[in-house]
Amino acid sequence: MHLIGTVCGLRDGRSSIADRTRDMRGMVMGQTIAQGVNYLKKCVIVLRWAERLESLTPLCGRLIKEGITCRAMLSEELSLPPEVEEGMLYLTDDFKVYAALAGDGGGEPPVLIYLHPDNRDQDFGSARYALEDPEETESEYLERVYRRCHNLPWEILVTERCWLRETVEEDVDSFWEMYQAPELTRYTERLYPTPEAERRYVRDYRRLVYAFYEYGIWTVLDRHSGAVIGRAGLSAREGYDLPELGFVIGRRWQGRGLAEEVCRGILEHARERLGFERIQALVHEENSVSLRLCRKLGFREQPPPVVAAGEKQSGAGQGSWLVEMEQNGRRERFVYMVYSHI
Repeated sequence: MHLIGTVCGLRDGRSSIADRTRDMRGMVMGQTIAQGVNYLKKCVIVLRWAERLESLTPLCGRLIKEGITCRAMLSEELSLPPEVEEGMLYLTDDFKVYAALAGDGGGEPPVLIYLHPDNRDQDFGSARYALEDPEETESEYLERVYRRCHNLPWEILVTERCWLRETVEEDVDSFWEMYQAPELTRYTERLYPTPEAERRYVRDYRRLVYAFYEYGIWTVLDRHSGAVIGRAGLSAREGYDLPELGFVIGRRWQGRGLAEEVCRGILEHARERLGFERIQALVHEENSVSLRLCRKLGFREQPPPVVAAGEKQSGAGQGSWLVEMEQNGRRERFVYMVYSHI
């Protein structure tokens, strides 16, 4: 896996709804990706079992309190093909409604499944998002589902000067310019050979990493100008159990303490939101700046718990914390470090 280097009757209806869903996804992605914007504007609840509406009432109240319109109806009242508009998410317990929204493919339909004892035997096909306990579900979850359906980035955290969100294809041009500085790739993995190859990687990464792990390497932006200034986050390195901190700040923005600010925010997010008690880092042995920063953040050298395929533990004795592995076509040595909340 290419990771940022550490530290571094429904046939006609199905066709038209699929087309309109693809069109809507294009319209939404064309919007400016802005900090603090809620994209979900309207939740349409379509139920086969009318008696289930009562259990959804508290969720509706929370949505309305957040300024989100909430409309409820029975399945037989829904016009086909279903209406799809910007900012709309369907919530249904009826597999026929899901089928109408899913259409013939073309991406994730804007729908959330409500699972309850009456519909356990229904086939919801490839539906990826569902809720079972609406009384405990917050509006943030529906916003997250809406963004996943429309391939919109999730906002991760905000620091005093920076804003972290999931990476999108539009960020690649900024990355490409940033990575032209040779010193930036001395200790981190390079990008793919072409911008288009990197964009394909970002598309796959969003689908396979963000949607599965709910964390990853994110884009770092200047909070005030919105400029892309780096990348940072957590990754899962093959052969290791702990999530791994990685970061890179563009040359123009170095020397201002931004890496420390961002990394402290990530470590807090990892503890408070993701439940991680320990984080690892693999720092190139010659990267003195990042080694100092990691020690300042609370990371400490220790022997790696495993040596993955293609890697080699350097030095002798149980106290060695150097790991040798390939990066950018060269065999390099990295210091294994661990940060613990315990």
